[in-house]
Amino acid sequence: MSYSEDETKGCAYHCQRCSMLVPVIFVFALIAWSYYAFIIAYGAHIDNLGVRIFVSIIYHILLVMFLWSYAMAIFTSPAKPPPHFYLTEEEHANMRASDRGREVLQSVSQRVTVYERTTTGAVRYCELCKCIKPDRSHHCSMCMQCVLKMDHHCPWVGNCVGYSNYKYFVLFLNYTVLYTGFIALCCIPYLTNVWKHRSDDPLNFHVLIMFLISLVFCLTVFGLFVFHIYLLVHNRTTLESSRPPCFRGGFADAKRYDLGGCNNFKQVFGDNPLLWPLPVFSSMGDGVQFETRAYTNTNTDVPAAQCPA
Repeated sequence: MSYSEDETKGCAYHCQRCSMLVPVIFVFALIAWSYYAFIIAYGAHIDNLGVRIFVSIIYHILLVMFLWSYAMAIFTSPAKPPPHFYLTEEEHANMRASDRGREVLQSVSQRVTVYERTTTGAVRYCELCKCIKPDRSHHCSMCMQCVLKMDHHCPWVGNCVGYSNYKYFVLFLNYTVLYTGFIALCCIPYLTNVWKHRSDDPLNFHVLIMFLISLVFCLTVFGLFVFHIYLLVHNRTTLESSRPPCFRGGFADAKRYDLGGCNNFKQVFGDNPLLWPLPVFSSMGDGVQFETRAYTNTNTDVPAAQCPA
């Protein structure tokens, strides 16, 4: 039995999508086990009822915020370019058939507002999606689409991190550090007490393993969290940190979107402080056009935007 090329690609795509769920399933399984280890195994060793209730309340608050932000990062679909960025079949055919494809694409791009260019100065175009790429957008080979303000594809959330869910991703990192750090800190007194009185209270291996896993996750995710805080306050994506965006004439500028730490933060988290700790959408803008810092450089066609630092 033979399969067509499209069927083969479709099967490979679905297998790829299923494989992306493995890290997510692993995380949820780990959370389910850690819930038992903390509430049942560790909780049984807290003699003071008031302390047990207090610790349980803090634990459940952090758990809910962690799961909420994690779920939002997973299930929020990456934002695609608006319809007018896509070429019609006729426009695409004309571009491919013409020896002056670059000029044809430049003419078609007049209906959209884009300032970023390739290193050769051409309009950025995605052959797979048949669309002009909005500023800061990139094509994700895992999601098979162009993603607005794409940061990276994260295997731990099985999704692209970009304009639509970057706030959720940063909160996910934040609450991961708080959740795992809280577990590790709570386990220290218990483990210290067991070490001092080994014969009186046998070690619960669920608690020991939970402590070690929590400590490892807390330290590793903390490093990633600090990196993304740095990117956030400088208004850069992971992709832009490794390769600054280019503008007309091949002019690369890593600081083009940097409006100052406060404004950069608000662009992702919004201007309502009450929504900052919550994984609800509050990002500013539309993911297509972005304010830029004021410049008087003749090498780029980006208009200077007077924004407070």
